[in-house]
Amino acid sequence: MGNRELTATLGEVDLFRGLSHRVLSHIADAGNTAEYVEGTTVIVQGDSVTGFKAFSPAGVEMHVVLDGAARVLVNGEQVNRLTEGDYFGELSLIDGRPRSADIIADAGGLTTFALSRWTFEDLLDKHPEVAVPMLRVLCSRLRTVENLHR
Repeated sequence: MGNRELTATLGEVDLFRGLSHRVLSHIADAGNTAEYVEGTTVIVQGDSVTGFKAFSPAGVEMHVVLDGAARVLVNGEQVNRLTEGDYFGELSLIDGRPRSADIIADAGGLTTFALSRWTFEDLLDKHPEVAVPMLRVLCSRLRTVENLHR
Protein backbone atom coordinates (compact mmCIF):
# COMPACT_ATOMS: atom_id res chain seq x y z
CA MET A 1 0.00 0.00 0.00
CA GLY A 2 1.48 3.33 -1.06
CA ASN A 3 1.59 6.48 1.05
CA ARG A 4 -1.31 8.08 -0.82
CA GLU A 5 -3.59 5.05 -0.30
CA LEU A 6 -2.50 4.64 3.33
CA THR A 7 -3.09 8.35 4.00
CA ALA A 8 -6.63 8.04 2.59
CA THR A 9 -7.29 4.90 4.65
CA LEU A 10 -6.07 6.54 7.87
CA GLY A 11 -8.31 9.54 7.16
CA GLU A 12 -11.35 7.24 7.29
CA VAL A 13 -10.48 5.88 10.75
CA ASP A 14 -12.39 7.76 13.47
CA LEU A 15 -9.22 8.08 15.52
CA PHE A 16 -7.72 10.32 12.81
CA ARG A 17 -10.86 11.71 11.13
CA GLY A 18 -10.76 15.42 10.42
CA LEU A 19 -6.97 15.71 10.29
CA SER A 20 -5.47 17.45 7.26
CA HIS A 21 -4.01 15.44 4.40
CA ARG A 22 -0.57 16.80 5.34
CA VAL A 23 -0.80 15.52 8.93
CA LEU A 24 -2.24 12.19 7.81
CA SER A 25 0.68 11.84 5.42
CA HIS A 26 3.10 12.47 8.31
CA ILE A 27 1.33 9.77 10.33
CA ALA A 28 1.55 7.35 7.39
CA ASP A 29 5.27 8.08 7.02
CA ALA A 30 5.86 7.59 10.75
CA GLY A 31 4.42 4.08 11.02
CA ASN A 32 5.08 0.69 9.53
CA THR A 33 2.98 -1.95 7.86
CA ALA A 34 3.05 -5.29 9.64
CA GLU A 35 1.77 -8.67 8.46
CA TYR A 36 0.75 -11.54 10.72
CA VAL A 37 -0.16 -15.08 9.75
CA GLU A 38 -3.28 -16.70 11.16
CA GLY A 39 -2.89 -17.56 14.83
CA THR A 40 -0.11 -15.06 15.55
CA THR A 41 -0.54 -13.21 18.83
CA VAL A 42 -0.04 -9.54 18.01
CA ILE A 43 -0.63 -8.15 21.52
CA VAL A 44 -0.60 -10.04 24.81
CA GLN A 45 -3.00 -9.16 27.61
CA GLY A 46 -1.08 -7.77 30.57
CA ASP A 47 1.99 -6.73 28.55
CA SER A 48 3.44 -3.38 29.45
CA VAL A 49 4.00 -0.72 26.79
CA THR A 50 7.05 0.55 28.64
CA GLY A 51 9.33 -2.17 27.31
CA PHE A 52 9.67 -5.09 24.96
CA LYS A 53 9.01 -8.72 25.75
CA ALA A 54 10.67 -11.37 23.66
CA PHE A 55 7.34 -12.97 22.74
CA SER A 56 5.52 -9.71 22.06
CA PRO A 57 7.46 -7.34 19.81
CA ALA A 58 4.33 -5.29 19.19
CA GLY A 59 4.03 -4.47 22.88
CA VAL A 60 4.68 -0.75 22.37
CA GLU A 61 2.50 -0.07 19.33
CA MET A 62 -1.04 0.72 18.34
CA HIS A 63 -2.39 -0.84 15.16
CA VAL A 64 -4.97 0.02 12.51
CA VAL A 65 -6.32 -3.01 10.65
CA LEU A 66 -5.66 -2.57 6.92
CA ASP A 67 -6.63 -6.06 5.76
CA GLY A 68 -7.81 -9.29 7.31
CA ALA A 69 -9.20 -9.75 10.78
CA ALA A 70 -8.19 -10.32 14.39
CA ARG A 71 -9.84 -11.86 17.42
CA VAL A 72 -9.94 -9.97 20.72
CA LEU A 73 -9.69 -12.21 23.78
CA VAL A 74 -10.01 -11.14 27.41
CA ASN A 75 -8.91 -13.77 29.91
CA GLY A 76 -8.96 -16.31 27.07
CA GLU A 77 -12.56 -15.60 26.00
CA GLN A 78 -13.32 -13.97 22.65
CA VAL A 79 -15.12 -10.67 23.18
CA ASN A 80 -14.79 -9.02 19.78
CA ARG A 81 -13.51 -9.36 16.22
CA LEU A 82 -11.66 -6.55 14.45
CA THR A 83 -11.73 -5.93 10.70
CA GLU A 84 -10.55 -3.29 8.23
CA GLY A 85 -10.64 0.20 9.73
CA ASP A 86 -10.72 -1.01 13.33
CA TYR A 87 -7.77 -0.35 15.61
CA PHE A 88 -6.28 -1.63 18.83
CA GLY A 89 -3.58 -0.71 21.30
CA GLU A 90 -4.42 3.00 21.39
CA LEU A 91 -5.32 3.14 25.07
CA SER A 92 -2.09 1.56 26.29
CA LEU A 93 -0.21 3.72 23.82
CA ILE A 94 -1.71 6.82 25.47
CA ASP A 95 -1.74 5.89 29.15
CA GLY A 96 1.14 3.42 29.36
CA ARG A 97 -0.94 0.87 31.26
CA PRO A 98 -0.76 -2.87 30.52
CA ARG A 99 -2.67 -4.31 27.57
CA SER A 100 -6.29 -5.20 28.34
CA ALA A 101 -6.70 -8.03 25.81
CA ASP A 102 -4.95 -10.54 23.57
CA ILE A 103 -5.15 -9.70 19.86
CA ILE A 104 -4.73 -12.73 17.58
CA ALA A 105 -4.59 -12.74 13.79
CA ASP A 106 -7.68 -14.52 12.45
CA ALA A 107 -8.18 -16.83 9.48
CA GLY A 108 -6.42 -15.51 6.39
CA GLY A 109 -3.99 -13.40 8.39
CA LEU A 110 -3.83 -9.76 9.30
CA THR A 111 -2.14 -6.65 7.91
CA THR A 112 -1.90 -3.57 10.13
CA PHE A 113 -0.46 -0.10 10.16
CA ALA A 114 1.60 0.07 13.35
CA LEU A 115 2.61 3.23 15.17
CA SER A 116 5.08 3.01 18.06
CA ARG A 117 4.65 4.88 21.31
CA TRP A 118 7.80 6.93 20.68
CA THR A 119 6.69 7.86 17.17
CA PHE A 120 3.22 8.74 18.46
CA GLU A 121 4.65 11.03 21.14
CA ASP A 122 6.89 12.69 18.54
CA LEU A 123 3.85 13.21 16.27
CA LEU A 124 1.95 14.83 19.15
CA ASP A 125 4.86 17.19 19.77
CA LYS A 126 5.02 18.21 16.11
CA HIS A 127 1.28 18.02 15.34
CA PRO A 128 -0.74 18.49 18.56
CA GLU A 129 -3.93 18.50 16.50
CA VAL A 130 -3.56 14.69 16.28
CA ALA A 131 -4.92 14.55 19.84
CA VAL A 132 -8.26 16.21 19.00
CA PRO A 133 -9.99 13.34 17.14
CA MET A 134 -8.55 10.87 19.66
CA LEU A 135 -10.04 12.84 22.53
CA ARG A 136 -13.42 12.89 20.76
CA VAL A 137 -13.36 9.10 20.32
CA LEU A 138 -12.34 8.50 23.93
CA CYS A 139 -15.05 10.88 25.21
CA SER A 140 -17.63 9.08 23.08
CA ARG A 141 -16.56 5.72 24.53
CA LEU A 142 -16.73 7.09 28.07
CA ARG A 143 -20.24 8.46 27.50
CA THR A 144 -21.35 5.09 26.10
CA VAL A 145 -20.07 3.32 29.20
CA GLU A 146 -21.69 5.90 31.48
CA ASN A 147 -25.04 5.41 29.72
CA LEU A 148 -24.78 1.63 30.12
CA HIS A 149 -24.46 2.03 33.88
CA ARG A 150 -27.45 4.33 34.38
